[in-house]
Amino acid sequence: MPHILFISHGAPSLVIDDVPPRDFLLSLGKALPHPKLIVMISAHNIQSHTTVGIAQQWQEWHDFGGFAPELYQMQYRPQGDADFAQRLAQQLANTGLTVAITDDPALDHGAWVPLKLMYPAANVPVVTISLAKNMDAAAHWALGERLAEILPNDVLLIGSGSITHNLRDAFSRMQSGQTEFDIEPYAAEFIAATYSALDTYSPADWENWQNNLPHARRAHPTPEHFLPLLIAKAAAGQSAHHKALHQSMSLGVLGMDVIAFESTK
Repeated sequence: MPHILFISHGAPSLVIDDVPPRDFLLSLGKALPHPKLIVMISAHNIQSHTTVGIAQQWQEWHDFGGFAPELYQMQYRPQGDADFAQRLAQQLANTGLTVAITDDPALDHGAWVPLKLMYPAANVPVVTISLAKNMDAAAHWALGERLAEILPNDVLLIGSGSITHNLRDAFSRMQSGQTEFDIEPYAAEFIAATYSALDTYSPADWENWQNNLPHARRAHPTPEHFLPLLIAKAAAGQSAHHKALHQSMSLGVLGMDVIAFESTK
């Protein structure tokens, strides 16, 4: 089983903001065993089909606007591993998944921001896997199960999304001046239910998470930031332990949780 993390990546400015999740990610890379390679699944990498990135050299993509000028000067350019990526794509295709490949070297902020904090020297090769545009939970669960069978133990699988992601509520609170410490009850209830579900839900329950988890459609008006957690859980397997490595809230509605999954075998 590969090492598996789910990271709530927050806003692109996380890489420069003086906030607890930034401090935590700065320390996390040093605390983990140094991986041979990172397989990154970001909520902002959505393609028509499951797509494996085979770039030999990655380049940060400033896929955002309206932030501090220094953010647009930042670079993050780790190596890829085209041979590994090609084999991974073929192995996934052999399991019956529809898989494409791309040599586009752009890393979206859901990928490069947490990686720059964790591995600032950009000294770990990266391979990306996209979400599929249909957003079907069952298909993404199946992807996680296939990755558990394929990925070696010295690979770090990261699902980068957000445990809650209602930007309309976040912007509304920002404009109204509500404090960081005034947490919306629905967000807290959804997060608590998600942790409980990590212990109790079957694959069928996860495939219908938008109806099963309380406040799911408010916590995630669109599903792309939750699907990386679904993939991580599927890759970990039913018996795997999960541990909240970090928990905090941004604007009272955006959970910044980082979760590790560990095999019981």
